[in-house]
Amino acid sequence: MSEVPIRLSDTHFHSKAQMNPSDLASPTLVNKRTSLRNNKPHASRRRTKITTDALTSAQPAPFLKWAGGKRALLGEIRPRVPSFSGKYVEPFLGAGAVLFDQSPELRKLASDYNPNLVEVYEVIRDNPDELLDALRAHQNTAEHYYSVRAWDRTADFLSRSKVERAARFIYLNKCGYNGLYRVNAKGQMNVPYGSSPNADYIAEANLRAVSAFLGRRDPSGNLLTQIISGDYRLALASAVPGDFVYCDPPYAPISPTSAFVSYTSDGFGKDQQTELRDQLKDLTDKGVLLLLSNSDVPLIRELYDDENYFRIESVSVRRAISATAAGRGKVNEVLVSNYHAVRG
Repeated sequence: MSEVPIRLSDTHFHSKAQMNPSDLASPTLVNKRTSLRNNKPHASRRRTKITTDALTSAQPAPFLKWAGGKRALLGEIRPRVPSFSGKYVEPFLGAGAVLFDQSPELRKLASDYNPNLVEVYEVIRDNPDELLDALRAHQNTAEHYYSVRAWDRTADFLSRSKVERAARFIYLNKCGYNGLYRVNAKGQMNVPYGSSPNADYIAEANLRAVSAFLGRRDPSGNLLTQIISGDYRLALASAVPGDFVYCDPPYAPISPTSAFVSYTSDGFGKDQQTELRDQLKDLTDKGVLLLLSNSDVPLIRELYDDENYFRIESVSVRRAISATAAGRGKVNEVLVSNYHAVRG
């Protein structure tokens, strides 16, 4: 049966950094020493009391391991984020490293093509206690992993609660091989067990920090962070002058054999990269500030080789997750901005 790697774009679970398959790592979110060598469920652990003040002041971090996640590139992205008066827009959400780096008081709109991923964000925001209880019910064993992975082979999968599905998503991501998200032609998860005895698939402190961040509201009671599921163009269409857009699309492959660069099962190839470039030109004409990350390859340099619109900078980033040790190391990527064209 054929396998279809799906990019959940920043989706979708692709590998934005040209993986074979490789993952730009998201280190363990909370430095907890978790021993599962006795294969005991997390429910047996002592729960740590976390104060409300600590939760609202904590800096959230990605709660998933992510192929192509941007934690490793934040040091390059952060100083390049311009000052802006409107909202923050991110049309390829994935693990949300750059989103979580924004001020919790800022208005934000993020989207992802994968509705299952968006559902996880919603559950973390709205049902953190129930989600944590569901996560504690899981066990880091191969037998349990394959049993939970098989849920989507059953007719009643969609009848399970949102909390159950979200907990499964996080658990499989943290305990599966290399944090990959991969489905077969039937849309069924097929990533093998990762054999990581200390995988922290609960990370309570961070999940609560993420929940507080996503649940922040303005004085009128409106959520400051909106997360929607759909094509990236929906999010781009909402951008107006004063807003800032960060785009982290599926990366152009660095070699013909590079895998996991799909945005949908139909892929995100040269035509899609060109269409995105045209969308970003339109935003520039409207006066919207933007920053894009992608692989440093001839196709991307050619697409954005227009100084009337874009400036290209090359940066180096370390791949922290790869199928082989040889695949881990520094690679060049590009950051493309339009600030000079918008501000003159």
